[in-house]
Order: sequence, then C-alpha cells, then structure tokens
Amino acid sequence: MLMNIRFLITGFFFLSVLACHTSKKSTNVSEPEKKDVAEQQVERKTYRDSYTLIHDLVHTKLEVKFDWQKKYLYGKASIRLHPHFYTTDSLTLNARGMDIHEVSVIQQNEKHRPLNFSYDSLRIRIKLDKEYKRDEDVVVYVDYTSKPEELPEGGSSAITKNKGLYFINTDGADPEKPKEIWSQGETESNSAWFPTIEGPNQRMTQEVYITVDTVYKTLSNGLLITSSGNHDGTRTDYWKQSLPAAPYLTMIAVGDYAIVKDRWRNIEVNYYVEHDYEKYARMIFGHTPEMIGFFSDQLGVPFPWEKFSQVVVRDFVSGAMENTTAVVHREALQQNYREYIDDNFEDYISHELFHHWFGDLVTCESWPNITLNEGFANYSEYLWREHKFGRDDADYHNHHDQLTYLQSTQMNDPDLIRFDYDDREEMYDAVSYHKGGRVLHMLRKYVGDEAFFASLHEYLEQHAFYTVEIHDLRLAFEKVTGEDLNWFFNEWFLNHGRPALKMDYTWNDSLKTEYLTIEQTQNLQKNPLYKIPLLVDLYVNGKTERKKIIIEKTKEAFSFTLPSKPDLVNVDAEKMLLCTKADNKPKEDFIFQYYHAPLYLDRSEAISKIGNDYEANTAASKMMEDALGDQFWSIRSAAIRNIGVTAKKNKDRIKPKLLDMATTDSVSRVRIAALKALAKYYQDDDLLPVYENALNDSSYAVMTGAFKIICEKDKNKGMELAKKLEQQKDRDVMFAVASFYAQEGKEENNAFLVSALAGIKGYERYSLISSYSKYLVKTEDEKILQEGIDKLADIGRHAGSRYTRGAAVSALNDLANGFENRIEKSRKKIEELKSAQASSNQVLTEEGRQNKIIRQRDDLKNTIAEIKKNEKDKKLLKTYNGQ
Repeated sequence: MLMNIRFLITGFFFLSVLACHTSKKSTNVSEPEKKDVAEQQVERKTYRDSYTLIHDLVHTKLEVKFDWQKKYLYGKASIRLHPHFYTTDSLTLNARGMDIHEVSVIQQNEKHRPLNFSYDSLRIRIKLDKEYKRDEDVVVYVDYTSKPEELPEGGSSAITKNKGLYFINTDGADPEKPKEIWSQGETESNSAWFPTIEGPNQRMTQEVYITVDTVYKTLSNGLLITSSGNHDGTRTDYWKQSLPAAPYLTMIAVGDYAIVKDRWRNIEVNYYVEHDYEKYARMIFGHTPEMIGFFSDQLGVPFPWEKFSQVVVRDFVSGAMENTTAVVHREALQQNYREYIDDNFEDYISHELFHHWFGDLVTCESWPNITLNEGFANYSEYLWREHKFGRDDADYHNHHDQLTYLQSTQMNDPDLIRFDYDDREEMYDAVSYHKGGRVLHMLRKYVGDEAFFASLHEYLEQHAFYTVEIHDLRLAFEKVTGEDLNWFFNEWFLNHGRPALKMDYTWNDSLKTEYLTIEQTQNLQKNPLYKIPLLVDLYVNGKTERKKIIIEKTKEAFSFTLPSKPDLVNVDAEKMLLCTKADNKPKEDFIFQYYHAPLYLDRSEAISKIGNDYEANTAASKMMEDALGDQFWSIRSAAIRNIGVTAKKNKDRIKPKLLDMATTDSVSRVRIAALKALAKYYQDDDLLPVYENALNDSSYAVMTGAFKIICEKDKNKGMELAKKLEQQKDRDVMFAVASFYAQEGKEENNAFLVSALAGIKGYERYSLISSYSKYLVKTEDEKILQEGIDKLADIGRHAGSRYTRGAAVSALNDLANGFENRIEKSRKKIEELKSAQASSNQVLTEEGRQNKIIRQRDDLKNTIAEIKKNEKDKKLLKTYNGQ
C-alpha cells in the first residue's frame, strides 16, 4: 500500500489550521471532581495483539456478477478451511453489510447441506454440521448480495474509504470518466464483497469467476485460465491463484481497459490503462521487467508469483495497492510525455512490486508490525534509484523521506512497532513508511551490503508464504551476522523518536590531536539514549582516513592523533543516520566538504549550511557559483536559490549562466528555478522574451512557472495568457490559472473555475477550493456567489476525502467572514448617507441591501452548521468542534 504522503501532510496541517479557527471549550474541574478522578481505577493499557487463529483458511472460490445500476455484487463463495488446533463445531466469517441468502456445507457428493447461522451485518456465525478436527477440511458455501454503497461511511487518512468494492460512474453521467468496478481490501475491507476471515495472519489460494458484459476487461489475482461467452451475451473470466496469500490481497477490477503486454523471463507483465494512455503505457511502466530482475537478483529469491499486472483506476482511495500479481494504481499514473518530464511515479511501481516479497510472500502477522511490509516497500524506492539512477539520486530521495518523517512527527512520534493504536489504519503513517525505510538503511550500513542482503534472503526463505513479526527479522540478521542485535531493534523498531546530535571540534596543535565532542541533546525523558555506531572521515594533507566510533553516552569526546590540522572531520561519513544535528564546523570546513567529500548529502549539507549568508567574491560565493554546474540537479537548484549575493554583484557572469540553465538544463525543476532567479534578481526588459519562450517549454511545470512570472510583471498580459491556458488539461497549469483568477478574475472567469472544480477529483481539489473561495469573496455578482456557495456546500457534504470536505467548510467560513465585511461596509455607508443628509430612499435602499446580506450570511451559517452536524468522520468532527 502506498499512501499519498504529500496529501497526508497537507491534510494534517490543514486540520491543524482549521482547528485553530474553531472555538475551544475549557472546563474547570472542581476539587471534588479532582478527587473522583484520582480515585478511579487504573485501566490496563490497550494492547493490539495478533488475531487468535480459530480456523485456517485454505482456499476460496468466488463467483461474482454485478448490478451496475444498484451497485450490487451477487456472489457465491465456497470457502475451504479447517480448525487451527482445537476441535470445533462453529465458524465465524466476516461479512459486512450483505444480504445472506444461503449458508451450507458442501459435502463430498457436491450436495449442499443447509447450516444454521445468525448474521448481525458484520459477522456470519455458523453452526457446522459436526465437530471438525484440525486435520479435517470443511467447505462452507455462502450465497450473498454485497451492497457496498449502502455501508456506513468509513476510512482513514491513508485509505480514505473502506467500502471494499467501488462502482465508478456506473450511470455514465460523467462523460470524461470511464465506467469501472474495482476493489480495495487493505486493511480489512474485502469482507464487504466476499465472506472471509479478515486478518493479515490468514492465507489462502483462490479462484475467482467474474461475469461481465463483453465490452469490459477483467483483472484478478493469479492467471486467467479461461474466458467463456455466455448465452445472455455476457462473458465469464476464470482467474486462479495457486499460491497462498492474505485475504486483504484479493482483488478484482472491471473496466474498458487497453492491455499492454510485456514479459519478464516466462512471466506475464501486463499494464491495464485507459485507451487514451495506451501509447504511453511503456513509458510509464516500462522499467517493470528490469525492476523484477533487479529485485530477484538482489534478494536471491526469484519473483515468486504467477504473473505481475498493474491497473490504473479512477477515484482510487489511496496511492496504490500491492494485491498479489495485480497492483492497483491511482489515475495520476496516467501521464503524457510532457507530464512525465516533470515528475513520474516510478517510486510507486518499485514500492508495490517489492511488496510481492515483503508483504505478500512474507506478511506481517499483525497490523502493529506493518512496517515489515511498508518499511521494506519504502526502502525499495531507494534500492531501485541507487541501481538505476545512481547513489546521488537515491540519497536525495532518502533525505526527502527523512524530512517527511521529521515534519509529520512534530506533534507525535510514536514507536515504529506499536501495539496501542486506536485504529489500525493509524499505522499507515510516515513512521511505518519513511522512518521504517530509513531504519533499514541504517541497518544496511551497519552490517554491510553483503550481510544485509544475505539476511533478507534468509528471512524470505525461512518465512515464505507465512507470517512474521519483528523478532523474525532480527533473528535472521543475527543468524547471518553472528551478532546480538537486540540493541538496534529495541532502540529503532521497538521505540520512538530519534537522536539529536551536537558536534563540536577542537584542534590541539601541540599534541597534534583533533578532539571531536558529540552530545545527544534529545529530550531523554521522552526519547531513548541511543547507541550509535558511526564512521568518521578525516581529511588530512590530501588523504582520507576512515575511523569507526560508537556513541553510547549523553556526551562523549573522541580524539584522533594526526600529522596536522585536518581540513575536514566528516562525521557520519555515509550520511546514514536518522537524526537532527547541530554540526558546529566552521564555514571553511563545509566549503572543503563540498569539493572533496563524495556524497550528494555532503554537498547538499554544505550548500544548506552556507545558504545565502556569505559575501560576494569569497570562497563561499565561488562554491555557490561552482554548484550551479553540479552533476546532480537538486544541488544546482539549491545553488540557484542561494546565488543572490553573487548574482547581484557579478551580473555579467551569473546572468548568462542562469539564462543558459533556464533554457538548456536537462531537468525541468532546474529550469524553473533559473527562471525564478532571473525574475527575482534582474528587472531587465530583455528577459521578457525568455519568459514568453518558456511558455513553449516541453515541461508543463516550466510553462506554469513562466506564466506566474509574467502575471507578476504584467497582469494584463497574464490575463491574456490565462485565457489561452484554460484549454490545457495539465493540473499544475489549471491550478496556476485558478490562482491567478482568484486574485484578478472577473465574472467571465467564473466558468473556468467551476469547470476546473468539477473536473478535478480527490485531494487535488484542495488547492482549487482555496482559489475558488478567494474568487467568490471578492465577486460582486450575487448569482455567481450563491452558485459558488451551493457548490462548496455540496462538496462539504459529499466529497469522498475528509480533507476535501474540510477544505470546503473552511472556504464557506471564509465566505461567511466576507459577508461580515460587506455588512460592516454597508453599515458605514448608511452612516455616511445619514451624515450627508441623503434622501430617505437612498438610506432605505442601502438598509435593504444590508438586510439582504445579513440574511445571506445567516443562511450560510446555517448551512455550515448543518454540514458539521451531519459529518460522520470522527476526526473531522473533532476539528469542527475545536477539540
């Protein structure tokens, strides 16, 4: 499962801001009340243990067909299972919101013997025909109707809905959207469309028969065995997966897809996309066979499943999902060539593919251990980038993930493996993903590459097609390395937080000794004192010597006898440690580090440390200018952002370099940065054609950046361009035009904003809602304003994402405040009219206008109150209530 982490972080801060704008209630506790609280019994802390295994699933056979209009699935499930250990004559199946028509046992003669059962809309409790022992299989048959659209609203930040099965545009009302049906099982949502035993510690093989109209293609786990026409004009596709996987990994997808076929060795590798993107499918997914080969070789475990397909669906409820042999991606993966230039989704592909070893082949036995699935999948992104694009690219990604983890845990930084969550989907966060990946990277750097991958091989071989917990991973590493690694796993996997280091340096010339003092400054009341093995590189007289140190105390000093004062002491020479740090080296050491230390993070650290705090024509300014030509694009971009001092003092030298970068750099993000720098530092008229030419750049992002620059310099020109750019379908261009109209738009621009808001779905609407509300606040057209309020209210009531609904309510609050401003302006105008002894008709007219605005405000406030009252999402309700 891949979350959209940018969305989660944006949403987190949005809810924080929204909460700040709501009133908070405080309650004073009296002395007697305090006494009562003190006398309350201490309750046992919540512990989310692994689910008790009463039965073991063996095999599930499903026969499904659909009523597209009612959004029903008609299903027949044959479930083979046996008692896990104890003899039993009863069985409980998870089945959410279904109509159950028959429950029976399938006897050896294939006849059905009805069974007594009860059903409470969540579970089917079945009385079996006899007692079964652990070596006796029973096949239970359930005839049912699944009605996912009638289920109560649920979901989380990571997986926005939990209906299990989704019917998309079934009435064809949206001509821009295909008709589709697809499923999403993780964490425990598949029981909304077939009866099963939910839980990551179950495994089963499966057969799925899907009956559809012949216009549609289907996809499910395993291999397509047969595809047979029926007398009623439908077709039944028979999919079979012969290898056991957890029930949450079962999937189906139905749609009018183009199928682009590929291979890895003798295994099918197929890409299911909408027909408009068929010609781009190999561009988007084309590295997949190479990825399969790389991961197979690196792990020493060949790809273990029958096939590998990927399908892109509309309105997906998360980032992507690693269903065995049939990965589901959200629609953003469908890109044309220009979109692909700016940002692609290769990390999604590697992430979901790697799950086929970590998560599918070997599965966490409980949700507290989810980082054994997601931490590994996250780290696969690093491994693939390192292999395909080099270490600079991988380290850039690694650092970005580290910053994401640090940013998202400012308020709360829980244990990586934790058993005390309120909701299991809370585990799908930057701790399980980004921290989990960074901890694996540290483990790799500690034991070394050979031992790391040998340990992963041992772990996979020992636990293939089975479940694991964190200690299984530790034991595999200990078996390979021979070292007790409890200290590492206890500190990093079974604890929370991260170290904060302060590093100071002193050279004693008489003793020819360099002293390095490292202090752990994290709050030790809330975080552990870490054992930290580190590598230190000493640069002396053109040579580099590597030393190993171990930090185990709050403050420790290390000494190095050297022939002369070192040019650089580079602590954490591999730049692998997950931490925050205050590195108190002098600037000249960081400048030396930029030129001589080998890694991307060495150079990035130097650029960041120098920043724009330097004088022109110094060693620091030369470093920044040289960094404009760095081998890695992110360093070039960082240098552009910090080139201001040199750019102003050395225009004749820097301006041509920025011009060249703006037009010829191979990376669009660098071209954008260069354009922005030119606009910021130089007001020359000869730059206008540069910005105008950038509107024709192959990159949408560069086009958008140029448009924004032109708008800032010439609003009339910006309006001209905005009207032309309305025809572009790229979302960044659309957002830029909407943002411009929010500030400068007139009544005639409303149609574009309404169309954009209707056309963009999911979290992307967040930005559009903000632009739209700003536009509405300043419009004088009452019809446009009321229609806008109605549209935002509809989004606030019905949008699938809590963040989108919250954004709409926030926008409505802004409009309510706008009415307050209009009322105040009207009040002042009435006072002015009265002071000027204007006619009574003039005063009455303005008073009537004011009363109308008051009614509009009150109606809007009532609408907001009604939306909040009917909101079902608990987290959003807490935000609304200021709790």
